[in-house]
Amino acid sequence: MDASPEQGRMILTVDVPQEIVETIARRVVELTREEQQAPSGAWLDAAGAAEYLGMPKTTLHKLTAAREIPFEQEGPCCKLYFKRSDLDTWRRQGGGRASR
Repeated sequence: MDASPEQGRMILTVDVPQEIVETIARRVVELTREEQQAPSGAWLDAAGAAEYLGMPKTTLHKLTAAREIPFEQEGPCCKLYFKRSDLDTWRRQGGGRASR
Protein backbone atom coordinates (compact mmCIF):
# COMPACT_ATOMS: atom_id res chain seq x y z
CA MET A 1 0.00 0.00 0.00
CA ASP A 2 1.44 3.37 -1.03
CA ALA A 3 0.27 6.89 -0.25
CA SER A 4 1.45 9.90 -2.21
CA PRO A 5 0.33 13.54 -2.15
CA GLU A 6 -1.13 15.02 -5.34
CA GLN A 7 -2.32 18.64 -5.40
CA GLY A 8 -3.01 18.61 -1.66
CA ARG A 9 -4.80 15.24 -1.74
CA MET A 10 -3.53 11.85 -0.73
CA ILE A 11 -3.66 9.12 -3.34
CA LEU A 12 -3.83 5.65 -1.82
CA THR A 13 -2.89 2.63 -3.87
CA VAL A 14 -3.62 -0.89 -2.71
CA ASP A 15 -2.22 -4.11 -4.10
CA VAL A 16 -5.21 -6.35 -4.83
CA PRO A 17 -4.66 -9.99 -5.73
CA GLN A 18 -5.35 -10.70 -9.40
CA GLU A 19 -7.89 -13.37 -8.41
CA ILE A 20 -10.05 -10.75 -6.66
CA VAL A 21 -9.76 -8.33 -9.58
CA GLU A 22 -10.90 -11.06 -11.99
CA THR A 23 -13.81 -12.05 -9.73
CA ILE A 24 -14.99 -8.44 -9.57
CA ALA A 25 -14.61 -8.05 -13.34
CA ARG A 26 -16.67 -11.22 -14.00
CA ARG A 27 -19.43 -10.00 -11.68
CA VAL A 28 -19.53 -6.58 -13.36
CA VAL A 29 -19.92 -8.30 -16.74
CA GLU A 30 -22.74 -10.50 -15.35
CA LEU A 31 -24.60 -7.51 -13.91
CA THR A 32 -24.17 -5.56 -17.15
CA ARG A 33 -25.57 -8.46 -19.19
CA GLU A 34 -28.53 -8.84 -16.81
CA GLU A 35 -29.28 -5.13 -17.14
CA GLN A 36 -29.10 -5.28 -20.93
CA GLN A 37 -31.33 -8.37 -21.08
CA ALA A 38 -34.01 -6.77 -18.90
CA PRO A 39 -35.24 -3.76 -20.90
CA SER A 40 -37.14 -1.02 -19.13
CA GLY A 41 -40.40 -2.50 -20.43
CA ALA A 42 -39.65 -5.83 -18.76
CA TRP A 43 -42.16 -7.26 -16.31
CA LEU A 44 -41.10 -8.22 -12.80
CA ASP A 45 -42.80 -10.37 -10.20
CA ALA A 46 -43.14 -9.08 -6.62
CA ALA A 47 -39.76 -10.46 -5.54
CA GLY A 48 -38.04 -8.91 -8.55
CA ALA A 49 -39.80 -5.57 -8.11
CA ALA A 50 -38.95 -5.43 -4.42
CA GLU A 51 -35.30 -6.18 -5.18
CA TYR A 52 -35.27 -3.63 -8.02
CA LEU A 53 -36.71 -0.96 -5.72
CA GLY A 54 -34.52 -1.98 -2.78
CA MET A 55 -37.37 -2.64 -0.39
CA PRO A 56 -38.77 -5.65 1.47
CA LYS A 57 -41.59 -7.56 -0.25
CA THR A 58 -43.88 -6.74 2.67
CA THR A 59 -43.45 -3.02 1.98
CA LEU A 60 -44.19 -3.58 -1.70
CA HIS A 61 -47.36 -5.51 -0.84
CA LYS A 62 -48.49 -2.71 1.49
CA LEU A 63 -47.99 -0.22 -1.34
CA THR A 64 -50.03 -2.36 -3.73
CA ALA A 65 -52.81 -2.84 -1.18
CA ALA A 66 -52.99 0.93 -0.80
CA ARG A 67 -52.83 1.33 -4.61
CA GLU A 68 -49.81 3.60 -4.21
CA ILE A 69 -47.58 1.83 -6.73
CA PRO A 70 -48.32 0.80 -10.35
CA PHE A 71 -48.95 -2.93 -10.83
CA GLU A 72 -51.00 -5.38 -12.85
CA GLN A 73 -52.93 -8.38 -11.61
CA GLU A 74 -54.97 -10.92 -13.59
CA GLY A 75 -57.63 -11.08 -10.90
CA PRO A 76 -58.20 -10.93 -7.15
CA CYS A 77 -55.64 -12.95 -5.20
CA CYS A 78 -53.59 -13.54 -8.38
CA LYS A 79 -49.90 -12.93 -8.78
CA LEU A 80 -48.75 -9.30 -9.02
CA TYR A 81 -46.69 -8.00 -11.94
CA PHE A 82 -44.74 -4.76 -12.15
CA LYS A 83 -43.41 -3.06 -15.28
CA ARG A 84 -39.90 -1.69 -14.75
CA SER A 85 -40.57 1.50 -16.69
CA ASP A 86 -43.68 2.17 -14.54
CA LEU A 87 -41.62 1.64 -11.38
CA ASP A 88 -38.98 4.05 -12.68
CA THR A 89 -41.65 6.69 -13.35
CA TRP A 90 -43.21 6.08 -9.92
CA ARG A 91 -39.82 6.53 -8.25
CA ARG A 92 -39.06 9.73 -10.22
CA GLN A 93 -42.42 11.16 -9.17
CA GLY A 94 -41.65 10.74 -5.50
CA GLY A 95 -42.68 7.14 -5.09
CA GLY A 96 -46.09 7.62 -3.58
CA ARG A 97 -48.67 9.16 -5.86
CA ALA A 98 -48.71 6.89 -8.91
CA SER A 99 -51.72 4.63 -9.21
CA ARG A 100 -52.57 1.62 -11.26
